[in-house]
Amino acid sequence: MRYKKFLQKILDTVLKKDIIEIFGNNSYIKIKNMSYVRSKKSYLVNVTLFVVDVESCFDMYPDGLDVIIKKGWSGVGDKTPLIINSSIDVSLQ
Repeated sequence: MRYKKFLQKILDTVLKKDIIEIFGNNSYIKIKNMSYVRSKKSYLVNVTLFVVDVESCFDMYPDGLDVIIKKGWSGVGDKTPLIINSSIDVSLQ
């Protein structure tokens, strides 16, 4: 899906500095999948936040992640609502 690729590109380039500032060095967001839910008339996006130290970012998760994803979604230019299903994992970088 083109929206998934475009949103991932925005997260990896434009919003990378924000992700590192909020969640720490070597943090990144990976979009697992994205699909349209006709009954809700919105997109469902499954994302995973990879961080080095999970305990240090609990105060910003999931609200900070939602803000970043919605900011990236506004850059995509689609006005369709977005439902975010997020998880957190440890990055090995």
